Amino acid sequence: MPMKNSTKLVKVLLTNIPIAVCISLVASYIGISSAGVPEEAFMPAFLSTAAINIVMAYVISFFIGWFIPAEKWGFAFAGAFGLKPTDGIKFGLVLNIVVNTVYVVVNAVILTFVNANVMQGMPISMFPMALLGSFFQCWIVGYVVSLLWAQPAEKIARNLMNDPAPDMH
Repeated sequence: MPMKNSTKLVKVLLTNIPIAVCISLVASYIGISSAGVPEEAFMPAFLSTAAINIVMAYVISFFIGWFIPAEKWGFAFAGAFGLKPTDGIKFGLVLNIVVNTVYVVVNAVILTFVNANVMQGMPISMFPMALLGSFFQCWIVGYVVSLLWAQPAEKIARNLMNDPAPDMH
């Protein structure tokens, strides 16, 4: 939906908080669990990895939200199925397939490379397996979280920036 740049900025910043946190927690848990970390070192390794991943995912997600028109693509995708914003949850479910996929693919590729290949020294040939090892779980978590949080984040952003939503009826 059309909005002022200031509203879009606030929306992107708000939307990315729970998505970055949830995806990072899932990916960090899977990564540390599969790395063979001893039990006594698991929690410190998990917490430090998750903290770094949350910050990286938040920054990555900001750039995705600001520069990649994932929402526009999602609107077009939902429209290809004859859905309109006035169709409510059905529209949101279909739109979110595209938006979530864009966010998770970009985050997963970057975070997997940094965590597995750079931080753990895994050979690049193992990258596809590392990526697939957490992608689907992160996609599902990201889908649910973004579906639940997108509308409230937009509403908060519009209220903060005094930018009313257009009448879609």
